[in-house]
Amino acid sequence: MGSASVEELDVIIVGAGLSGLNSAYLLKKQIPDAKFAILEGRNIIGGTWAFWKYPGARSDSSATVFRFAWHPWPHDLNFPDAPLVQAYAEDAAKVHGLDKHIRFNNKVGDRRWSTAEQMWTVDVTDAETGAQLPPVRARWLVNCSGYYSYEEAQKVEIPGIKQFRGEVVHPQFWSSDIDMKGKNVVIIGSGATAITMLPHVSKVAKHTTMLQRSPSYVMALPRKDKMTQLLQRLLPRRLADWIDWYRQMFLESVFVWWLQTFPGAGRRLLRALTKRSLPKDLDVDVHFKPAYNPFEQRLCLCPDADFFKALQNDPCTIVTDHIDTVTPTGIRLKGSGDEIPADMIITATGLYVQLMNGRIPLVDGKPIRVTDLYGWRSCMIEGAPNLCFIIGYTTGTWTPGADAHFRTVLSVMKEMRKRGATSATPTIDPAVRKTMPKLPAVPVTSGYLVNARDRLPMSAGRYPWSTGLTYAADAWHNLTGNAHDGMVYTVPNKKRL
Repeated sequence: MGSASVEELDVIIVGAGLSGLNSAYLLKKQIPDAKFAILEGRNIIGGTWAFWKYPGARSDSSATVFRFAWHPWPHDLNFPDAPLVQAYAEDAAKVHGLDKHIRFNNKVGDRRWSTAEQMWTVDVTDAETGAQLPPVRARWLVNCSGYYSYEEAQKVEIPGIKQFRGEVVHPQFWSSDIDMKGKNVVIIGSGATAITMLPHVSKVAKHTTMLQRSPSYVMALPRKDKMTQLLQRLLPRRLADWIDWYRQMFLESVFVWWLQTFPGAGRRLLRALTKRSLPKDLDVDVHFKPAYNPFEQRLCLCPDADFFKALQNDPCTIVTDHIDTVTPTGIRLKGSGDEIPADMIITATGLYVQLMNGRIPLVDGKPIRVTDLYGWRSCMIEGAPNLCFIIGYTTGTWTPGADAHFRTVLSVMKEMRKRGATSATPTIDPAVRKTMPKLPAVPVTSGYLVNARDRLPMSAGRYPWSTGLTYAADAWHNLTGNAHDGMVYTVPNKKRL
């Protein structure tokens, strides 16, 4: 037993974003007697969607699939803006009573597992005052704090940036007092953030240049789905939502599979769609012909072709070249030697990826260094008892991945109860481990994810020591798999099973 001053729970959930709320809902439904709390470091529900403030911040997934399966999406448009997603998360938490479990401004610090006590102890501070709060103990620690740092962006060396006389802004730290009106703005980057920002920045700035070192695939989709609207007109809302979720999840899974299985055909299709959307004087093979195959990096989506329309109608330009140096008044290019005039530079160059807020958990005082360990079914870590991290898909919609991965954790929790166990630890036989390949857990080539491989667990590329990349694969494993493979259960007064 713990000290009388230390609260003991069954489950601690870290983070009140979409992953944390979904995990809390499923826990309440499937293990209703579980005592749990959601520790949220900020004073607002929504995670990422309450954090991002840059112009145009939005989801790049269909709202039908992006939403919770258990709470209807109240709007008739896809690719919702961040404030809509945040309001939706807040409404879902209130309607389903999850808000009663949230402790705001509870910033989680060190996390320590005791084998003797079979418990996690979590240090907590008040995020507003910095005061130390009483620690909290729990049998399970569920990390739903996302995959990137709020405090730190990816460090990218840009030659000469310190001599620039204008303003340098990273989208992650955008504030309401940033003024682009009448300025020459350069957005450095070619990922989802740059694609999202361009149509909004170009409406305000004097001229906007998107400067990319290498191109990305960009695909336009409508903000309103006609089939979704038809289903909602013909059927009761809950039935329409259920059918539409599975319809769009199936289409997404098949599309991702097709592009990955037939990359040549996929490249040709995406090129043709892009060329049709571009101004005639913009060369698709210079600016939209990536060196990688589709879904080796995330496919960028733009609602109602807003990105392409900006290139056609707004005062903006796309440039594909390397930076020679930033000058006091602009950016000089390495290939052409031209200089792009700039009053403001926006560095949309990626996130600093980390799990569990960058805190290394301790097991009996020893750090769990995830980079040296294998991930178990995309949600637990070799050698770490009762510890999970819930993240979504990097090649598809986030929320279904977070849902599938926590359902896997629930199967382990239920198996523990069935056995009378107090802990479950992903474990590999040492002889088998020597034969296992060491593959990246996230097999995509985006720079910020490649740079983070020393902060992520490994994958062996085979079940259960592999990464779930699609909902179809994860749902199949949840349906046909078990909570035994690669898992060791500790039962009090008995040997490990």
